[in-house]
Order: sequence, then structure tokens, then C-alpha cells
Amino acid sequence: MDNKSNSRAALINITIFVEAGLLLVATFWTYHAGYNLAEKLIISPRYLAIGAFAGILMAASSLLLLKLDKVFPPVNQLKNIVQKYLVPLVSNLNLIDLIAIALISGFCEEVFFRGIMQQKFGLLLTSLIFGIFHDPFFQFVSYSLLALIYGLVLGALYQWTHNLWAPITAHFVHNLISLIFLRYFIKPIANDETNQADDIDQTIE
Repeated sequence: MDNKSNSRAALINITIFVEAGLLLVATFWTYHAGYNLAEKLIISPRYLAIGAFAGILMAASSLLLLKLDKVFPPVNQLKNIVQKYLVPLVSNLNLIDLIAIALISGFCEEVFFRGIMQQKFGLLLTSLIFGIFHDPFFQFVSYSLLALIYGLVLGALYQWTHNLWAPITAHFVHNLISLIFLRYFIKPIANDETNQADDIDQTIE
């Protein structure tokens, strides 16, 4: 098995391990707390449509944010994360991989954070923990802040609809669009940060 296959398998396995862990904790928490998630997981075309629309807006805002580095300097860190870490991370994945990762993360994280944790700790604290979850070692503050903001959006969706499929769909759509953009529209360029930054700018234009 070559390095590309190894890195692809490792990323998929880590994703499954982490997200399955969240779902397992959510299952035990639901049982012991007496929460009824079944009524929150009734599929409705209306909530799926609301979630899809919200996910598209979230993804569009992420891509737009990358264009604001000259106006808003803190975005530079976010762009560096995209250039140095995220693009190489997904460079060996295929479309099925991207769909699977987006779906698994969207479902498991929303069941855990919105379905369980938000019922216990409320919108603000849950969103804060959601932000920390995406950067537990506080290496990339801008990424944590963006995750916190999106956590607030997803949590608000859940509070508004009282149905988990709205934030699940929004999370899935946002992740899928972002992953497709990173995988197919930005080429990983080793040791050439300036050219890669220009590549991102030209792609978004």
C-alpha cells in the first residue's frame, strides 16, 4: 500500500473512530438522561430544505472569508490553515470519501452537540465546546472562533425547528461543499505558500 493510500485510510479511520465515539457517548447519555431523540429525528422535507439552505450560506461565507485577509488581517491565520493543513489532508480523497466524511461528521456531531449537549448546557456553552472540539490544543484560534460561530448557527437552527435534521443537513452540506472546494479547486503546493495563496484567491474570484 503506497503513502497516498495509507494517508487516505488513516484519515477515514480517524474520522470514523472520533465520530463513532461521539455517537456512542450520545447513546449512553441519552439512555441515562432519559432524553427522547427519536421525536427529534423525524425526517421532514421542510427541515431538510432549511438545513440545505443554511449549509449553502455557511459554505459561501467560509469561502468569502478567505477573500477578506487583506481587509481583516486575522483571516490570514485561517488561510494559512487551509494552505498548510486542510488542502494536503484531503488531497488523496475521492468524491465518495468526501461525501462519507461530510455525512458521518454532520450526523454524529449534531446528535451529540445539538441533540444531547445543548439540551443539558444550552446554546452558548455548547457552541463554545463545539469550537474547542475543533481545535482542542488552541493552535488555531481563528479556526476555533469560526467553529464557535457555526456552532451558534447550527444550535439556533435546532432551537428554531426542534428537529435535528435541520442542523444535520446544514452541517453535511457545509462540510461537503468545503471539502469539494479544498479537494478539487485548490492544488496542494509544497513549500510555496505565496503561489498557493494566489491559487486560492484566483479560485474564489
